[in-house]
Amino acid sequence: MSKVRYDDINKRDKYQAIGDFYEIISNLNSKKESIDFFIGLLTPSEALMLARRIQIGKRILEGKKYDEIRKELKVGFSTITKTENWIHGGSDKYSKWIEECLRKNMKKKKTKEHFKGLLDKYPEHRILKNILN
Repeated sequence: MSKVRYDDINKRDKYQAIGDFYEIISNLNSKKESIDFFIGLLTPSEALMLARRIQIGKRILEGKKYDEIRKELKVGFSTITKTENWIHGGSDKYSKWIEECLRKNMKKKKTKEHFKGLLDKYPEHRILKNILN
C-alpha cells in the first residue's frame, strides 16, 4: 500500500474514510474476527508498528524511563511521548480504560500455540510468527 500524505486529502474525505474504518472495527464481534480483519488489512510491518506501541505502553505503566524504553525497544522519544499521551492524554475515564486494557494484557500469559494456526494461515505474516517464536 502506498503512503498517503495526510495533508493531501480534504477534511471531508478524511472524516469519511476514518469513520468507515472505525465503523467496521466497531462491528467486529469476536477476537477471531478482529484478528482475521487486522491480519488481512495490515502488512506485517504495520502490525508490528502498532504492536510496538502496546509494548511501549506496558513499559510506561511499569514505570520505566523513556531512555530505558528507547534502548530496549529501539524506538524514538516522539513515539514514546505519543504513546504516553495516548494512555494519559484523554479523559480520566478513557485513561483508566486504556490502563486497564494494557494491565490485563500484561497479566495474560501468551503461548506460542495461540498464534500458530492464525499465522500459518497467512503466509505473508510468517515474519510475525518468527518474532513470536
